[in-house]
Amino acid sequence: MDHRQVDAALDEFWRAEGYRLVDAGAGQGDFYTLYEEYNGWTVLDWTRGWEWDLRRRAQLHVSRVYDCPGLLAFLYDGDYWGYELFHHGAEVDHFVQQADADQGFFADRPVEGRPELLLEQFPELGLDLADARGYLTGYRVDDPAFDDFAWEDDDPRNSPVREGDGYGRFDGGALFDFLRFLGVKWHTGRDADPPAWRWFTTEPS
Repeated sequence: MDHRQVDAALDEFWRAEGYRLVDAGAGQGDFYTLYEEYNGWTVLDWTRGWEWDLRRRAQLHVSRVYDCPGLLAFLYDGDYWGYELFHHGAEVDHFVQQADADQGFFADRPVEGRPELLLEQFPELGLDLADARGYLTGYRVDDPAFDDFAWEDDDPRNSPVREGDGYGRFDGGALFDFLRFLGVKWHTGRDADPPAWRWFTTEPS
């Protein structure tokens, strides 16, 4: 679906919650950015993470309305990344690169990531399973194997997944290599390419 369809489904969801979508003003501190559809992907940038559960329910609504897969991908404080994969309005898989008992993103759900489920949701992309497995490389902070992990050095465990990647597989920035792997073209700013289609926020209706 394209950005207009996503906008319509989000509007429907927020109205059911007692809110309406309004264009964000120049001084707005927290807002959504909806980018024009490109290469089969429509990107919605949340900016900040408050209303975490409500925003997740909004994306599941979009998936339910159009019976389509989607992916919530996030970068936490620049340190590690994760995702929630969904289809038909239901959660399918979760991944958090730095897993620990206190990760509060997905409650008690497994967060190791299952690359075969990723490929199943997007068969038209022709993704390579070995590469997908490489991007979904995580670690536990309490794992002794990472006590001496040389984050700043050329530790072979932190090699890039594919030639041309800008980050090692254990770096938080590996999220951006992962998005390119999926064919998502995205960056923030008023001069983004593809361009931003709408900046908006919500207010009580």
